Amino acid sequence: MESARRAGLKMNHGCVKRLMRNRHYLGDDSYPAIIDRELFDAAEQERQRRSKALGRDHKTKLLSDQVDIPVRFMLKPAKRKILEPFEQAEYIYSLIEREV
Repeated sequence: MESARRAGLKMNHGCVKRLMRNRHYLGDDSYPAIIDRELFDAAEQERQRRSKALGRDHKTKLLSDQVDIPVRFMLKPAKRKILEPFEQAEYIYSLIEREV
């Protein structure tokens, strides 16, 4: 963010990150190159290093974990009617069961 401020850009760190990861700045049919591949790759390596140092490299962990996501459900019959809509919705949702 400090680099963006020095360049006269008023951006938060999220905007700067997206800017630094935009491959269009390497140049393509629509955009002229404003950064070379070496600097672009160095910025990405530094981003990954910092992400790992801060414990934010969890995306790779999520991909490696097997998660059982239920896809079949059944609804038990409702035995009561509640006048308050939010309580009724909560009750109906409580009747949903995962099929085994």
